[in-house]
Amino acid sequence: MNILTPLLVITIGITSCFSATEILQSTNSYLTTADRVHLKKILEPGLTSNDVALTYYAVHGYTFLKEVLPNKQDICNFLIKVIQDDNNITTEKAFYIASTWRNVGNCQTNPPSNIIKVLVSAIEKETLSMVELYYAVSGLTVLSEKLSRENVDNVIKTIQNTLRKDDNLWNLGYTFHIASDLGGTFGFDRIEDAIIQADEVDGQYLQFEGGLSVTSFLVNGIFKLSNTLKKKPPLTPQQIVKMANYLLSRRSVQTPRGVTSLLSALTTLANNDFEKPTCVILANEEISISTQQPFVTIRVCDILGNPLTNAFKVIANSATRVGDDVVIFSKQNLQPSSTDRTLFMMNFMETKPERGFYKISVTAGSVTNTVMVKVLCEVVVDHMEIGTADADQTTQPKLTRVHFPEKLSQKIEADSQQKLVMRFLLKDAANKKPMRTHQAFVRLSSASISNNDKRGHEILFVAETDTSHLYKFDMPVGGTAANFDYESGDYNVELIVGDAVLSNPFQWTMATVSLKFPEPSSTERADKNVFYKHKSNIYTTKPEIKHMFRKPEKRPPVFVSNLFTGLCLAPILLLLILWAKLGVNISNFPFSISAVTFHLGLGSIFILSGVFWLKLNMFVTLRYLFGLGIVTFLAGNKMLSRIAHKHKLR
Repeated sequence: MNILTPLLVITIGITSCFSATEILQSTNSYLTTADRVHLKKILEPGLTSNDVALTYYAVHGYTFLKEVLPNKQDICNFLIKVIQDDNNITTEKAFYIASTWRNVGNCQTNPPSNIIKVLVSAIEKETLSMVELYYAVSGLTVLSEKLSRENVDNVIKTIQNTLRKDDNLWNLGYTFHIASDLGGTFGFDRIEDAIIQADEVDGQYLQFEGGLSVTSFLVNGIFKLSNTLKKKPPLTPQQIVKMANYLLSRRSVQTPRGVTSLLSALTTLANNDFEKPTCVILANEEISISTQQPFVTIRVCDILGNPLTNAFKVIANSATRVGDDVVIFSKQNLQPSSTDRTLFMMNFMETKPERGFYKISVTAGSVTNTVMVKVLCEVVVDHMEIGTADADQTTQPKLTRVHFPEKLSQKIEADSQQKLVMRFLLKDAANKKPMRTHQAFVRLSSASISNNDKRGHEILFVAETDTSHLYKFDMPVGGTAANFDYESGDYNVELIVGDAVLSNPFQWTMATVSLKFPEPSSTERADKNVFYKHKSNIYTTKPEIKHMFRKPEKRPPVFVSNLFTGLCLAPILLLLILWAKLGVNISNFPFSISAVTFHLGLGSIFILSGVFWLKLNMFVTLRYLFGLGIVTFLAGNKMLSRIAHKHKLR
C-alpha cells in the first residue's frame, strides 16, 4: 500500500471539516418593508401607462407584492381599447394582454377571441423563433386554451431543432417555460446545462451572464418545470441560497420590468416545493450589546420577510470572542417574540461577557448562520492626578487629585523650567479591571481668545500607558513652547477618551493651567514671522508652474570643432593617398546593375550613419537601415558571384 494514501485520506478529511464550516446555509438579507415600498413606487406609473408592456409589468408586480390594484376597471377599459383599435397585434402584445387580462380578474368573463386567434396562428407558423413560441404557448396557457397533439409535437420539434443550433441561456429558459406549460419532460435534462453556466461571485452570489432578467427568467423556468414534473431540480441548497442572495442584491432596481423580474424569482424561490431559502440574521444590523440593551435579537424568515410555517427552535450554538477564540457559552435557546413571529431573543449579558466583538453561531431548524455582535462597556476614571514637576526631574511631581467629572478649582501654574504632569487610570465599570482605549488624548486649548488670534491655540497630545495600564502624560513647557508659538497664558486641559467598544466616550475639562513660555530667540522669532506670513497667504493664487528645460551645455570654440572634424576625416584622406600610391585599378570596376547598386547601398549606409548622428533617432534609423541592408546584401552577393565566376573562366 502506498504510504501517501493514509496522509491523503487525513488531508481530505481535514479539508472537508473546514469546508463544512464555510457552507452557506442562510441568505444575507430579505425583502424588507422599505424594499416593498420602493418597488411599489417603481410600479405605480405603469398602472396608468398607455404601453401594454408597462401595464403588464405593473399588474404582475402588484400581484407579487399582494397589493390591491386601485384601478382595475380602467386597466380593463385600456386593454379592450387596445384590442379594438389595433388590427395588427403581435404575438408579444397578445401575450401581455392575455396575462394582464387574467391577472386583473375583473374584465369580461370570456377573453377576446381575436387574442386567442393571434396566439394559435403564431404556433401554426412553419418558421417560428423561440421567443415567439414562448409568448404564444404561455399566452394560451394563461387563457386555459389547450393545444392539439399535432401542435404540441410541432412545438417540441421546433424547440429541439433550435437547441441543436443554439442552446444559449435564453433559449434554455424558453424551453423550461414551454415544457412546463405543455407538461412535457423534454426540457428537464437540460437544466444542468444551464446551471453549469452560472457565475459565482465572492462565494456569496450565483448569477447568469446577462444580469437580473436572464437570472430571474431561468430561476422561474427551472422551478416551474420541476414543480410541474414533481422532480427536484439539480440544484444544491447552497446554490439556491446564492441565487437568492444575488436577487436580493438587486433590490435597488429602477425599472418596472426589473421589479417584476425580481419579485417573480423571489416568490418562486420562497414558495417552491423542494428547497426554500431561509434568512437567519440580526434583526438590527451592527447591533451593540450593553447593560442598557442586553438582548440579541435574531430574525428568522423566508426571503420575502414572512415567518416560516414549519415548527423549529432557534438555538445559539456558541458565542466566540473575536481575537482569542474564547467560547463564553454554548447551546442556549432563544425565546420567540410575543409581537413578531420572525424575532427570537436572548439575554447576552447574562453570561457577563467582556467588552469586544463576538461571533454567535445560530441554528434555526436545519439552517445555521454566524452573526457578529459588539459588547460595549462603561469606562470609569478610577483616579486622576494633575500637577507640575521640575523639567530636570530633581524633585517629585506635585500632583492634585481630581474627581470625574469635576474641574479643579485652583489654577495650575507652570513655567519653562517645569513640565505639566498627568497620571490617570481607566477601569471597566463591570469588572473593575484596568483597561486601555484606542483613543486617549490630552487637549490644551486657549482659555481666553485674544484679538490677534480669534481661534486661539489648540494642541492635542497622546497619553501613553505603562505595563500596569496606568496612563502617563508629561509635557515639558519649555520644550513645547514652539508648538504654542510662545504664546503664554491660560489653557484649558481636557481629557478625551473614546473606543469602538465604549458606551460612554467622554470629553472632560479637568483643570486650567497657566503656561509661561520663554521668549523666542531672534532666529525663532524670524522663523515665526515667516510662518505667519506664509500662513496668511495660504489661500492666495500661486504663480503658474512652467516646465523649465535644461539649458544646453556650452559648446567648444569653432577652431576646436573644425580641428576635431579634420581629425575624423583624416583616415579618408589617408585612404585616397594610399590608393593613389598603390595604383588602384578603377578601370576594372564591373559596371553592372548589381555592382552599382551595391556601392550605392554601401554609401547610403555611411550617409545614414552620419544623418543618425546629426538628427535621427535610433528607431527611425533602424527602419531605414533594414531596407538599405537587404538591398545592399542582395546586390553584393550577386556582384561577388559574378567576380568569382569570371575567375573560374580564366
